[in-house]
Amino acid sequence: MRMQRRDFLRYSGLAACVAAGDSRVFADSSGSTLRRSRGGTLTSLDPHRGISATDMEINADLFVGLTAIDARGAITPGLASDWTISADGRRYEFRLRRNLRWSDGSGLDAADVVASFRRMLAADTGMLLAYRYDAIVGAAALRRGKAAAAALGVRTGATPDTVIFELLRPETDLLKLLAVAYVVPVRLIERLGRDWAKPPAIVVNGAYRPTSWAQNGRLSLAANPRWYGAGAGAMAPQLEWITGIDDATRLRLFRSAELDIAQLSEASVLKLARAELAPFLHSVPFYGGGWLGLNLRRGPLVDRRVREALSLGIDRRVLCDKVRGLGEQPTESLVPQAVSDYPVRAAPAYAAWPMSRRLAAARELLGAAGISRARPLRLVGIFSSNPLTQRTFLAIDAMWAPLGVRLEARGMESRAYNMALNAGEFDLMDYGPFSAVQSATSFIGRFQSGSFLNYSGYADAEVDRLIAAAESSIDPAARARGYLAVERLLLRDLPVIPLYSGVTHRLVAARVRGWVDSSGLASPSQFLSLGARV
Repeated sequence: MRMQRRDFLRYSGLAACVAAGDSRVFADSSGSTLRRSRGGTLTSLDPHRGISATDMEINADLFVGLTAIDARGAITPGLASDWTISADGRRYEFRLRRNLRWSDGSGLDAADVVASFRRMLAADTGMLLAYRYDAIVGAAALRRGKAAAAALGVRTGATPDTVIFELLRPETDLLKLLAVAYVVPVRLIERLGRDWAKPPAIVVNGAYRPTSWAQNGRLSLAANPRWYGAGAGAMAPQLEWITGIDDATRLRLFRSAELDIAQLSEASVLKLARAELAPFLHSVPFYGGGWLGLNLRRGPLVDRRVREALSLGIDRRVLCDKVRGLGEQPTESLVPQAVSDYPVRAAPAYAAWPMSRRLAAARELLGAAGISRARPLRLVGIFSSNPLTQRTFLAIDAMWAPLGVRLEARGMESRAYNMALNAGEFDLMDYGPFSAVQSATSFIGRFQSGSFLNYSGYADAEVDRLIAAAESSIDPAARARGYLAVERLLLRDLPVIPLYSGVTHRLVAARVRGWVDSSGLASPSQFLSLGARV
């Protein structure tokens, strides 16, 4: 894709205007509608059943939890106006805002919150993040189908506007997690079943309510006048999310002022945006990264020497800069750089070695394991079909080939890929961990031996003990220190090979007001407004 001369002149002028502080750019072809697009496909408007980052980002425009996340990523009151925490960190009491309403005008009270948590954590709901609420009394048993909903440690207080949480142990992430534990209209769900989450039936409590959802992926929304924050600040009266389109289409729509915010995740399109639309491009580290997951249940990868040799043999700088081209930062630590409440990260001693020394050490380790170019090791790496991951695996194969290791990359349909992961039918797998909130737990905690995210089959009693001890701490700093001890053991054992810390890229039109770069999964539209039409 090449920019025509007339477009180049137009956007060169726009860039000059932006640099000079002139906001009269991008003619407002969409009137008062804020139009957004990101990669991926919207699969559900039910926030308890979303399975993709797209679902999670759009959910933030529709629903609210007891707490919320502001434009800068800080925790603020949501449905709750305030709360108290017991001295031992095991009891939280929330007081709801006055006169809360659903978008259909019906009242929202503490009983709705309790019913929502029971539904969210029920085994048949299958919420992706349900395991992160296991500190709540009865939560783990409920999500495994081994306890009744009434046993969950979430209940109404002495008045209809209070909700009480009883915890098994302190959970320093709880206020963050409650921001993505969206409250839903359970009484409506019981009446309509899954149809409740389809316009026009859907009822919400957030800043926007869906009005239509077209088959082409276009979700239209209007400002919700019954949202508790309605009228408190400027926000676009209409919102559209356009999903299911590729990066090239998003770039084209942004150029023609048909999109106001467009996420980019393809290297060639990002390169064009950097060259031609730099004043509008916002690139920010986010709570995600890239790993290679290793199957420790079978074959040569059971040998730790082989796993270490594979890690030594990857040139992460080349992988990030020359192969992927998305501005990701090479890392040999498990927690992405954007997670600022985890200030110290572990790294193996060889992280600072030059590649020549790393390759020599890798050959020695592989030789001791009986692997060489004369006696090669052949591995199969699986991934959900994606051109970028395909290129990544091919590059890693080329890096390992001189060591006597060959990697066969197998792209799979998403359902088949997930089935293979759960069955342990792989040698290596593409592992893209991310967190909905800023939390080291999301990256370290998944290596507990019983975690369903522990695809490697890794088990270590000391790691389990240290994770449990860290998660029992009432002090976030102490928890971080505990996780650091765990990370050091994980980088010794290498159930996964860390590759890079993630970066997210968005084009933001100059007419958008209130945009703040944030590392969070979502940038809620309620904080954004539109400038006057040119």
